[in-house]
Amino acid sequence: MNLLQKICLFWLTLFVSAGALAAAPAVAFYYGAQPPWSELQAFDLVVVDPDHVPQPTDLALPHTRPAAYVAVGEVQPTRAYAAAIPAAWLVGDNSDWGSRLVDQSQAQWPQFFTSQVIAPLWARGFRTFFLDTLDSYQRFAKTPAQRAAQEAGMVAVIRALKQRYPDIGLIFNRGFEILPQVHQDVEMVVAESLFRGYNAGKRIYTEVAEADRQWLLGKLQGVRDNYHLPVVAIDYVAAAERTLARQTAQQIMDLGLIPWVATPELASLGVGAIEVMPRKVLVVHSALPDEYALRYNDALRLGSMPLNYLGYVPEFVDVNHLPDLTLAGRYAGAVLWLTAALPYDQKNRLNRWLEAQTQDKLPLALINPPEELLTGAMAKLWGITPAATPTPAAPVQINQQSGMMGFEIAPRPERRDIVPMTIAQGQALLTLRQGPAQQVAAAITPWGGYVMENFSVIALPGNAGDRWVIDPFAFFQSALRLPALPVPDVTTESGRRMLMVHMDGDGFISTSELPGKPLAGAVVLQQVAKKYPLPMTLSVIEAELSPQGRYPELSAQAEAIARELFRLPNVAPASHSYSHPFVWRKAVGANADGGYTLPIAGYQFDLQREIDGSVRYLQDRLMPPGKRVDMFFWTGDCVPGDDALALSRKLGLLNLNGGDTVATRSNPSLTQVEGMGIPRAGGFQVFAPNQNENVYTNNWLGPFYGYQRVIETFELTEKPRRLKPIDIYFHTYLTTKVTGLESLDKVFTYALAQQTTPVFVADYARKVNNFQTLAVAKTSTGWRIRGATALRTLRLPAGALRPNVAASQGVAGYNDAAATYVHLSADAAELTLGAQTGERARLVSANARIERFEARPGVSRWHLAGNVPLAFTLANVQGCQVRVDGRDLKPVRRHGHFSEFQIKDHVARALEAVCQP
Repeated sequence: MNLLQKICLFWLTLFVSAGALAAAPAVAFYYGAQPPWSELQAFDLVVVDPDHVPQPTDLALPHTRPAAYVAVGEVQPTRAYAAAIPAAWLVGDNSDWGSRLVDQSQAQWPQFFTSQVIAPLWARGFRTFFLDTLDSYQRFAKTPAQRAAQEAGMVAVIRALKQRYPDIGLIFNRGFEILPQVHQDVEMVVAESLFRGYNAGKRIYTEVAEADRQWLLGKLQGVRDNYHLPVVAIDYVAAAERTLARQTAQQIMDLGLIPWVATPELASLGVGAIEVMPRKVLVVHSALPDEYALRYNDALRLGSMPLNYLGYVPEFVDVNHLPDLTLAGRYAGAVLWLTAALPYDQKNRLNRWLEAQTQDKLPLALINPPEELLTGAMAKLWGITPAATPTPAAPVQINQQSGMMGFEIAPRPERRDIVPMTIAQGQALLTLRQGPAQQVAAAITPWGGYVMENFSVIALPGNAGDRWVIDPFAFFQSALRLPALPVPDVTTESGRRMLMVHMDGDGFISTSELPGKPLAGAVVLQQVAKKYPLPMTLSVIEAELSPQGRYPELSAQAEAIARELFRLPNVAPASHSYSHPFVWRKAVGANADGGYTLPIAGYQFDLQREIDGSVRYLQDRLMPPGKRVDMFFWTGDCVPGDDALALSRKLGLLNLNGGDTVATRSNPSLTQVEGMGIPRAGGFQVFAPNQNENVYTNNWLGPFYGYQRVIETFELTEKPRRLKPIDIYFHTYLTTKVTGLESLDKVFTYALAQQTTPVFVADYARKVNNFQTLAVAKTSTGWRIRGATALRTLRLPAGALRPNVAASQGVAGYNDAAATYVHLSADAAELTLGAQTGERARLVSANARIERFEARPGVSRWHLAGNVPLAFTLANVQGCQVRVDGRDLKPVRRHGHFSEFQIKDHVARALEAVCQP
């Protein structure tokens, strides 16, 4: 295999898996601990410190190749092999980095390096290695003969590596002197400091002198032109200088080189040939009494949903555990949302942390900040100045108000609200005046933005709920400087709002009021599961059904009903626990009669029994062959601990329930719409998209027809923004009441009248989990998406250009009826926006998942998998043949350039439009 073939094979392996993506490689370097793989997966090659990536084979990132950093000419004392290097081989120090210099001319050095340095990393799964410090010998080898000996030693190292590992990938940091002898064994060359560098001794950033730049550029262009090797230039810019980093990366790309611009320790998320859009927002909240309290904290309860809708993943941390790593580039910004006063030491610590973030130019959004925060030590840094003292008797008036205020209710200032202060720069959102005193109560500032208490969210009198005073979407977007990026969307599949059904198993053995007094489980079987052949996930409580449970006399009948239910192809199983804990944090250690679980004689709460045991019961006694239990529905207060979440994750179970999305016409506030769930140490708890009949029937006190009001929730979470999918979520006992069953029928009738894509709730849970990790990166031609394993829909921001499907890869179509929803057809995609030449056949929407998309001149082919008879809409197929598995189809309706089709099959794996090229 010649050199060119080897290079082509390397890049083919690197970039062509599950379909070709961008032609230009994107390379990143990240040496810090706990690399942010959710973001780094957007790159094709990532160089890491192997001490921080124990098992690269566990990463499961099909489009990202990890490479191990290895120093050749130096050794850090902390490396595992350092102590084994003979003292005679160490010939000096690099005081700037605290390392020892290695004599490359030692005869045993190639064997040592191969067996002691590379072999352990190879055994762990690394196959590509970044060889650093190839020019360190120049610090001590001063004569031509000395340098020739060192260079010969390095050549021997390279040849020893290739002899032992013929398929090894080697990347050089410089090494210009030995490239003429070994270039055929090298896949890429890297050099530091082309435009901007870092002086480690003085700890200052520097601009590279023109003469030095021209010398290095000549070397790099020689490598590229003479050896046809890809070349990477690493430059160093402070974390706060993100704009400069972008400009420097562009300068490097303009020279035909691959850029990486980051901080000198290479432990920050820099800018390369692509720029990853950080999707995490750090949310700092007050210290909490225990792990369960976050569920009820306003930062999560009110802040999650707007951030989720904008495409961001809130990561919660209390004020006592502020991270000390560089956040700029890794986080989109930080939200400070305190609900309790701070002790003195916490105030000082918080001030220092905020000062560091401000200096790093991490955008900050302050919700209800304490008065002393804006008038104390941080005021000068933030450009906030005190104003005249207010006149106590004077009324407080609104002097100025932007359109961002008065979102759900108008601001209502009171005398106690005014804190005299103004801003030096920025946009005032709300200005109050009391006599001569003035206060900017909300503002967008150069460092972020803030909104004072009583002007973010207010509680209505009489326990009538909360209302947003400020527009949370606009405020977070502006304060955090959030770019208009394609948003991963968990509400929509293939251009249609998702529809799902799930049931908590409470009351499965309850007697119904229907004629014959059947068990509620039997009513669900006949009047729900068989009547509505939609995908639905139904759960049972083991203690209600099993012979050893609370109702042994009903067990045989109840289990027979459950077995018939689970045999239905449209029904998926879930466990609703063994004893139905009512309050998870109190159930631990309580006796069976403690009131925190169903009373079961002799039972002591056991987490393993609740989760693993109940799942095994379903699997062993109730499941037909081939059907697997993969979901657990939280019970009672739906606030499990980290241990419960960790156990469910260890068992490979998806989880669902919790959240309080109950917006209705009588309480039509977005404060009643929660986010996707709670990130916890034990795993992510996925909230139900909306609540069940219990909250619509006054905790099952009546009216029992109240569940039909969930339709109001469906409508309020569809317009003006689609915030949630439709989830028909109920308890088994709803069917014990005639009016309850009638309300359920009304809900199904409404849902079936909508244009939806029916899915199982497991599909939704996978999408929510995928939302937390999916990567979005800006490229020179548009957007790169990586890690879209379950979530295959992007929502474009208002005003964005439409997708150019022909120029994109991994994009199967889009629907721009309400918002623009883009359909991905693979876990990795390159999205290009803008006009395309000529209209081609396009999938507008379908009620099925797009598994794959293929296109060639005149033919577009979509592979779909659905749960109901297939319905889909195509655009631009007038005069085309539309076929499914070779059968010609006629549209059931045409309007404009849209054609609608329907077939009886649930799965169509070869839907194609054949048009004249």
